[in-house]
Amino acid sequence: MTVIESACVSRDPVQYVRVKPRIHDQKVSIHHWQLRDLVLTRQEPYATGLIVPTGQDVFEYNYKTGHREFLMSEIGYPPTCMTTGFGYVAAGGQRGDLTLRNLENENQMTITTSPNCTINNGLCLSQVHGNTRLLVANNDATIRVFTVPYLEHIDTLNFRTAVNHTAVSPDGGKMVAVGDDNNVHLFAITLSGRYDLVATMAASRDANFSVSWNHTSDKFAVASQDGTVHVWDIRNRQPLCKFGGNQNTSITKGAARCVKFTQSGAVDLLAFTEHVSHVNIIDARTFDAMQTIRVGPAAYDTPITGLSFSPDSQSMFVGLEGAILEYKVDTGMRRRFPRGALL
Repeated sequence: MTVIESACVSRDPVQYVRVKPRIHDQKVSIHHWQLRDLVLTRQEPYATGLIVPTGQDVFEYNYKTGHREFLMSEIGYPPTCMTTGFGYVAAGGQRGDLTLRNLENENQMTITTSPNCTINNGLCLSQVHGNTRLLVANNDATIRVFTVPYLEHIDTLNFRTAVNHTAVSPDGGKMVAVGDDNNVHLFAITLSGRYDLVATMAASRDANFSVSWNHTSDKFAVASQDGTVHVWDIRNRQPLCKFGGNQNTSITKGAARCVKFTQSGAVDLLAFTEHVSHVNIIDARTFDAMQTIRVGPAAYDTPITGLSFSPDSQSMFVGLEGAILEYKVDTGMRRRFPRGALL
C-alpha cells in the first residue's frame, strides 16, 4: 500500500472547522509536560458535558449552558490522565493514583495501581461481554486491567518500555498500545477477554503518546513525539498515511500530543494537537487535505492541554490552560462531500 506523506497533502485553504471559536472560561491544568489529553466529552449521543481537571479537582462543564459542577473534589493528586465511558469517569496520577467515579451517583473509589507508585500515563474504559474494564497504562512498562466498579486487578500486560497510551476499538475487538519507543502494538481481544498480540509495527522515530480509533474500528491513528501522526488500516502492517505538523524545526514545540477521530457516521475527520499553538484537522475519508488552526497569538507559544469532539461531531474542543475553545465543524460541507477511498 502506498503511504501518503504529509508533503503530498493539500494545504490549500480548506475549512473543516470554522476558524473563529467560542471561548469558554474553563481552566484545564497540565501536570505532566508530555501528557496532554485532558479534555473529555461524555460518550452519550446528546451529552453536552466537558470533563476537565483543574488542580486536584475534576469538573464537568456544560458547554451549552455554561453550568459547571464538581465530579471529583480534592482527590489528593493532580490528574495526569483521564478517561470516560460506560457511565464512569476515571483519573490517574503521577504516583500510581487511580480514582473512579460513577457518573450516575456519587460512588467513588481510589486505589494505588502500581507497587512502585509510578506514573499512570493513560486510561481506557472498555467492555467485554457487557462487563466494564479499566485499562491503566503505566510508566513501569505495564498495562493493568481492573474490573469496574470495584477495581479488582484481573490482568497485567507486560512491555519492554513505559506504556503511554492504550485504546480499545469501538467494536471492542481490538486494542492498540504505545509507549516510550516507536513501537505500535496491535492486540486482538478474544471472546473470553484475553489480549492476544497480533502485530508490532513502527513508523515514527520517537516515543508515541496518543492513539485513536475511527468509528468503524478499521483504522487507527498514532501521535508521536517526533511531530508525526501515522494512520493504519487494520488489514495492513504498513501505515496508510503520515502527517506532520507546522513546527518540525522544534521537536518539543511540534510534538504531536493528542489525536482524535470523530465518532459519528456523517462526519469523518481526524485532528491532532501539537505541543503548542497549532491544531491540524484532516479529511478522514481521503486523507488528502488538512486544515491548520493557530490557537494563540503569533508572537507567543500557547500550550495545548487537550482535544475532543462532541458526540455528534458538530464541535471540536481545544483545551488551553486558561480556556476551552469550541470550533464548529462545517457539517453541511462534510455531508455534501462525497465519500472517498484510497486506491
